[in-house]
Amino acid sequence: MSASSRTPTAVRDRPRTADLELRRRQAEAYLDLTRIHREIEGRAAELLHDQDLRDVTPAQAGALMILFQERKPLRARELAARLGLSEVTVGRFVHALHAAGWVHREPDPGDSRAILIAPTTKAYRALPRFIAVSNALLDQAFAGFTPEEIERVARTTERLRRNIAGRGP
Repeated sequence: MSASSRTPTAVRDRPRTADLELRRRQAEAYLDLTRIHREIEGRAAELLHDQDLRDVTPAQAGALMILFQERKPLRARELAARLGLSEVTVGRFVHALHAAGWVHREPDPGDSRAILIAPTTKAYRALPRFIAVSNALLDQAFAGFTPEEIERVARTTERLRRNIAGRGP
């Protein structure tokens, strides 16, 4: 008779139950992250609308914010990498933003195949409204958090992002 057959079933099943509970908690956390993302997108859309930025989606506003932060034109490939999106998706953003007058495109003097993307004067005039949307989202999302808790959330989400991207812990 093996040692495992002499161990009571309840004792043998304890690690499996603990593993199952951990897996359930992981699934809940994952679902919470997807819900949070949807809620942020919905709230951002409302705030953009309130700021009379109705022709910009939350994702497009994120692309604009990166362009503002860079303070120089970016290639679509660089913008896609910063957003964590495909070049095709970013190409659609850029097309829509260009059509609405939010960005301009110009040939990259260093690479004739590439296009540089930069905010237009219209976009810079609206920058305070984009910042207001961003600040309102951040204030709502982190209401009641201490600076230490915000740092912990930032570290944890960065670790999750790196794990999903396959770059390990």
